[in-house]
Amino acid sequence: MHGLSIDAQLSALRDAYPNGEEYVDLGISARKPILKRPELQRLLRDVEKGQIDLVVFCRLDRWTRNIREYYKAQDVLDAHNVPWRALQEDYETQTAAGRLKVNIMLAVAQDEADRTSERIKAVFEDKRRKGLVPTGSVPLGVMLENGKYAPSEEADRARELFQTFLLTRSVTETAKRIGWSGNGVRYALRNRLYADLGIVDAQTWETAQNVLQSRSQRHARTDRVYLFSGLIFCPECGSRMTCVRVSGHTYYRCPRHYDGNCPGCHVSELKLERYLLDHLLKGVDDLNLRLKKKRKKTVDVAQLRKRMDKLTDLYMNDLISREKYADEYKSIQTAIEEAEREQKPVDRAEIKDALSGYKLLTANGKRIFWQTLLKSITPTEEGFDFALNYT
Repeated sequence: MHGLSIDAQLSALRDAYPNGEEYVDLGISARKPILKRPELQRLLRDVEKGQIDLVVFCRLDRWTRNIREYYKAQDVLDAHNVPWRALQEDYETQTAAGRLKVNIMLAVAQDEADRTSERIKAVFEDKRRKGLVPTGSVPLGVMLENGKYAPSEEADRARELFQTFLLTRSVTETAKRIGWSGNGVRYALRNRLYADLGIVDAQTWETAQNVLQSRSQRHARTDRVYLFSGLIFCPECGSRMTCVRVSGHTYYRCPRHYDGNCPGCHVSELKLERYLLDHLLKGVDDLNLRLKKKRKKTVDVAQLRKRMDKLTDLYMNDLISREKYADEYKSIQTAIEEAEREQKPVDRAEIKDALSGYKLLTANGKRIFWQTLLKSITPTEEGFDFALNYT
C-alpha cells in the first residue's frame, strides 16, 4: 500500500544505483538487533573490508527502528568513513543539524513501534480472554476446533513439560530431557493457554511462573521511566543528580547531599518537564542567535583545497622548502576544518513539529525525546538552564 514491499524498495534502489550490491533481510523487522539480521551483518562486514562506498536504503525506518542498534551500525560506518543516504527522505549525518533531525525521527519511530507492539499484544490478549484464536499457530497439546482452542491428543506431553520443569526447577535441564530449546521451554511454560484450557491446573501453572520468576530475578527490570536521568547536574557541586520516587512522584537530587558534602537541591520531574516544554523553542532561538553573531564570513572550502593542491605541486617541484610547505599546509588544513565545523542554525520548524506530537508519546518515548534533544540541565533560581545536544 505504501510502496515499502521488498520488491518496491529494490526497484527504487536499482533505478537510482543499478550497480550496487544488494543486502535483503527478507521478513525481518527493522526493530530486530543486528545479531538477528544476517544481511545487515554481511553489509557491515563488507564495510569493515573497505568494499562499501555508500549505504543506500529507501527510508530510515527500513534501516532501523531501534536507537541502540542504529548507533551500533553507525559506529562501524563512521570508523570506515562510509556515509548513508535515505533515498525517499531528506536525511543526512554530515552536519550537526542533520544528526539532530535523525535522532529525533529515530526516537519517534521507535516509540511508534513500541506503541504498535503494545496495541497488538492488547488485541491478542482480548481474543484469548474471549476464547478466540489470535493467530494461526498453536502450541504443543493444543488444536483448533471450530475457530477456538481446545486440548489435543498431545496434551499429556504438555503436562509432562510442566511436571519436568517443577521437578528439575531448571529450564536448561527440562530442555535436555524433552529435546527442546531453552527458549522453547520458557515460552511454553509462560503460555497462559495451558491453564485456561485446563491442560494443567491453575496451581501448577502459577507455581511454574513463580519458579521462572525466582530463577530470573537477577534479570528483572523496573518499569519506571525517568525522563531526565543522566541529564541534570547539581548547581552547587556539579554532580550528576540521581532519581528518587517520593509518594508516587519523581524527583532528582544531588547524591552528595546525603553525606553532607553539598547543600544540594531537589527538582520535581513534572515541574522540569513543564518548564522545558514552555521554554524549548526560546532555547532554540537563543542558540541560533548566538550562532549568527559568531558566524564568520563564509569560507570557500573548494578554493582552499585548490590552494592546498597548488602548494603540493610547488613542493613536489622543489620550488619551496619542506618547512614552508609544512607550515602552509597546516594553516590551510586548519582553515578547512574550522569552516567544515561551523555550526548551522537549528531547524526551529523541526523542533516545533516534534513538540506538537509530544503528548502522544509514551513515557519511554518522552524519555527518548529529551535524551536525544538535550545535553545537560542545571537548576537555577529562576528555573533551569539547558543545553541542546547540538555540537
